[in-house]
Amino acid sequence: MSPQEYLKEGYEAKREADGLYHVRRKTAEEPSIKFEQKELTLYKGETADIMATISGIPDGMDYEVTPTCDSEAVRVELADKGANYATFTVTGMTAGNAELTATMYYGWTTYSDSCHIIVKNAEPTPPGPIDVPPTPVNPVIGNVSDDVKAEIKPELAVPEGDPAAAAKKIGGTLAAEQLTRNKDGNTIVEPEVAVKAANKLGALSSVTSKDVVALPVFTTPAIDANKDKTIMISYLILGSDLKAKKPADVKVMKILGAENGKLFTYASAITKDMDKKFTVMKDDDSGTIFTGEIDGYTMYRLALFIKDGGKFDLDGKKDGAVADPTVILGAEKRAPGGSSGGCNAGLGVLALLLSLAAIPLVYKRKK
Repeated sequence: MSPQEYLKEGYEAKREADGLYHVRRKTAEEPSIKFEQKELTLYKGETADIMATISGIPDGMDYEVTPTCDSEAVRVELADKGANYATFTVTGMTAGNAELTATMYYGWTTYSDSCHIIVKNAEPTPPGPIDVPPTPVNPVIGNVSDDVKAEIKPELAVPEGDPAAAAKKIGGTLAAEQLTRNKDGNTIVEPEVAVKAANKLGALSSVTSKDVVALPVFTTPAIDANKDKTIMISYLILGSDLKAKKPADVKVMKILGAENGKLFTYASAITKDMDKKFTVMKDDDSGTIFTGEIDGYTMYRLALFIKDGGKFDLDGKKDGAVADPTVILGAEKRAPGGSSGGCNAGLGVLALLLSLAAIPLVYKRKK
């Protein structure tokens, strides 16, 4: 016998699978839970939210919902639940397929729906375009002897954002008008100033502004313990800005005046005598010198070495601090001797022929 006639208006009694009548408030539709999409594709490590719509639950009545998954390819958790929805956060853990099931508990009855999840391995990001200005970074000296550590003092370079202030800090070597700012707001040498200095140097073939990567003008703090020592400064720099295939081919020029510069010397190891030298390191805290082929899309550390009070220290005094404007140049080195070598060779041959021609004349006189 149905108990319907004994119920208040707006309620109903329905016989469930357990053979018993269950009394609940009448609803306009059967309760249900349905995912808004039946399939979701993620990359490994990617996270996305997926929503399931809840319907048929009378106002003021509560329900519970639980997500389950048949695979470890994804991790799922309930993110939010409202009167007519449930949101789940899905994270791709490993490449594979998974079936996400959302089960809703209402009264003594369960309702469920599923969504198919596909997890793919992340596709490699194609290189470039990349524009990362060189930035000062804490230098690491690496594994060296105690006497080297006593001479070489790693210090974080402090860039200057005001060209006028930077000009003063480098001892008036350049005027404020010969300086500018990069995209990070740090003061750098005007490319045309570097071009003039590089071309006057004569060690490189014709240099243009496209060949110049300017490093931020910097100072280091004045530290008594660093007086008369060699200061080590490092820059985080993109491989393409080193403008060379190998570290030994990188050309770093110290700006010594409006039309005056000198190249740093490459060093494959850190020794006591490092003044006016540079090296290229891996971008980590190991201090490992990099000697392989430079990848244009990899970050490296360019380390410069300047002796306090030396010719490359532009603050003009031995105070435990150094000041520096430096650029990297991409022009090729000029061939030694140039085209004059062929002319010298021709003159040498001519002189030899003349000397040979003179031998018979001397011989005849002796007769």
